[in-house]
Amino acid sequence: MTTHHPLLGVQPPFADHLGLRILSAQPDRIEAEMLASPQLINRNGTLHGGAVMGMADHLGGLGAFMNIGPTESTATVESKTNFFRAIPAGDLLHGVAVLLHGGRQTMVWQTTLTRSDGKMAAMVTQTQIVLRDPKF
Repeated sequence: MTTHHPLLGVQPPFADHLGLRILSAQPDRIEAEMLASPQLINRNGTLHGGAVMGMADHLGGLGAFMNIGPTESTATVESKTNFFRAIPAGDLLHGVAVLLHGGRQTMVWQTTLTRSDGKMAAMVTQTQIVLRDPKF
């Protein structure tokens, strides 16, 4: 079941550039997919690691935004990526971000990224800080 949230209707330009498509979004779980398209491939012919990390960062950030108030914002303050397998060009990468910790000042999200063959390609754990200063 997808939660209707204003942030889900329009993605930022970076997410559009990645070709990221949100499949479902709940306050504790975000699911998306992204094609390993030609503009995201590295010199080895596989999906660039930065694109993998960008997808995971976007999912965790979106999840964090779904859990803060209308005058608050959020930013990634820490991110760790483990790469397990390359993602071939043309493959469809699937990502699921789950909320591990939802505190008043920080949130921790873990995103599991799998290839179309079902094998885990990467796991990203990130910490989001809740910003209450209106200038953010």
